[in-house]
Amino acid sequence: MKRTFVITLLVVAIAAIGFAAPVKVTMWYAQTGIYSQTLLDIAAEFNKLHEGEIEVEAVYTGNYQDTMQKLLAAMVAGDLPTLAQIEQSRIGQFVDGGAFQDLNYFIDKDPEFKATLDDFWPRFIQANTYEQGLLGFPLNCSTPLMYINRDLFRQAGLDPDNPPKTWTEVYAASKQIKTLGEDIFGYRFGKDDWLLEAYIWQFGGEIISEDGRKMLIYSPETVAAWNFFQKGVREGIFIFGVSGGNELDLSGRIAMVVRSTGSLGYLKQNAKYDLGATTMPGQVKEVVPIGGANVFMFSARPQAEKDAAWEFLKFLTSTENTKRWSLATGYMTSRISAYESPEIQKIMTDDPRYALTYQQLRDCAVRRPWYGPYPEVHAMITSAWEDAMSNPTKDVDAILKNLHEEAQDVLDDYYF
Repeated sequence: MKRTFVITLLVVAIAAIGFAAPVKVTMWYAQTGIYSQTLLDIAAEFNKLHEGEIEVEAVYTGNYQDTMQKLLAAMVAGDLPTLAQIEQSRIGQFVDGGAFQDLNYFIDKDPEFKATLDDFWPRFIQANTYEQGLLGFPLNCSTPLMYINRDLFRQAGLDPDNPPKTWTEVYAASKQIKTLGEDIFGYRFGKDDWLLEAYIWQFGGEIISEDGRKMLIYSPETVAAWNFFQKGVREGIFIFGVSGGNELDLSGRIAMVVRSTGSLGYLKQNAKYDLGATTMPGQVKEVVPIGGANVFMFSARPQAEKDAAWEFLKFLTSTENTKRWSLATGYMTSRISAYESPEIQKIMTDDPRYALTYQQLRDCAVRRPWYGPYPEVHAMITSAWEDAMSNPTKDVDAILKNLHEEAQDVLDDYYF
């Protein structure tokens, strides 16, 4: 009887093992359309390869801002997902709260993967490295490019093959282009957060200190930058707006605009003029922000879940899948080997405009500010910018001084 009971227990245990549910990995993501479909396809392929062992569930949680707010609520509730796609500048509170898993924990135990770590673009790894370690992997990254209407350049007597390289040259070209008509503008811009950062840096200014505790935005350099763009609006050679950008960019009335790398495919398909592209202008410095989002793992999840998530991260960031992501979406490859693949190289050969973002990535791309209170601070920056550009006779110095003081109060409230 005892022997029968033991055998029965063994059979039940073996059956339980045989029918054990796969480890579930939940990933929250923040994009739609071709971007989400590519992620879903990669997850589905991974699930098929690991059927019965690991199941990745990708859940759309709204745009970047919505996803950040839901993740903050989940962190407070102790109910975070395993992985999440988070925009570069919105991670500060998670870093401060120790919410992210240091991926070096897995890398150091995975010599095969570790041997390929140098294959990631160095600036992407630098952008994901913090005091706690390597906290994320690049997912959908880009840099800003300047797109030009080559037809307007020719009509204004400018050489479209020699586009402006500095903002001073952008201003001079815009003055010449303006002579084509009252409804023609040299440069269009809005209040895109990463471009505001670029403008400040390119004119030699800074936004916030290295430790995130001191505002640096009120400086002669930043005042000069904001005065420069305000002057262009006041003279009617630049146009500022917070909506309708796509329509203006396709209208044929805008000579120059700075947009994401990812806009190249959209503009090629929809613009009815001869479209050119070049690197973003510099001024005192040549520097551009790395835009887009990275993928992070949360440390509070059970170890078995994190182990399974690591397998998915390796699959997601493999040469084949980062190449697949780039081909489908227009974002940059995360790995150098994917960039060097025949498929990506053919794109560069067929259309050299696609190589510009990689040139910037190698030469001058940097991480955006990311500190805990930065989303609130940046909302204040964009509001002040909109005030200055919508009312181009307002005193930029006074606006920036007031912004600096109010933003410093936010930092002080957060850290002290």
